[in-house]
Amino acid sequence: MKNLLILEDHPTSAMVVEEIIAAVVPGLTARVVDSVEQLQQIEPADVDLVVSDLVLPNSKPAEVIDMVSQRFSSSLRIFFTALGDAKIERQVANSGALLLSKSQHYKELMVQVQAFLKRDSVNLNSISQRNEFQSLIQMPGSPKPLTIKQAQVMEQVSLGRTGKEIAKILGMSPDTVNAHIKEAFGRLGVQNRGEAVSNYSVARKLAARLHGEAALAHLQPNAD
Repeated sequence: MKNLLILEDHPTSAMVVEEIIAAVVPGLTARVVDSVEQLQQIEPADVDLVVSDLVLPNSKPAEVIDMVSQRFSSSLRIFFTALGDAKIERQVANSGALLLSKSQHYKELMVQVQAFLKRDSVNLNSISQRNEFQSLIQMPGSPKPLTIKQAQVMEQVSLGRTGKEIAKILGMSPDTVNAHIKEAFGRLGVQNRGEAVSNYSVARKLAARLHGEAALAHLQPNAD
């Protein structure tokens, strides 16, 4: 699976959709269109997964379902809406697609998307599984979350601080800071600081989405 197509006329909603799918299937190339007219210009063979809002300008939900299902019959399809309509739900189910509700919690959406795409990239049970040394920050696809110390160090790295500055702030030796950074690189699946900061930001945001801001409390320098 390589190519994701999102049909959504609200940029914020499109960003959230792309974020969820990218966490479940890392490495996808995403394209966003905001109308049925634009959608009709897309070559179906180039699309592996379509995610479409059902409420679009000048189009009824039933029409959107039919058009997407017919045009992208060989692609996986996910529809999402704020509507609570049993007829629409049946139509989506009969088309072989997944229907998501905009009223659902982020974690519930992730559960459904992972099940539908048969992926388990995101650990949704990290709270119950972690030990006292582990944070809730885990890169999708990584077998291990960052430890609390690694997360604290990476938080400072993401703020642009040097190893010596981090050592002073966290009360560690520079060698210990470097050891935490090296181990964090492995858990984030990266080779350098630039990639580490990028992946850390993704994992940090995902932790906040899934578990709330309380999941980030241990990132403060004085946190245990």
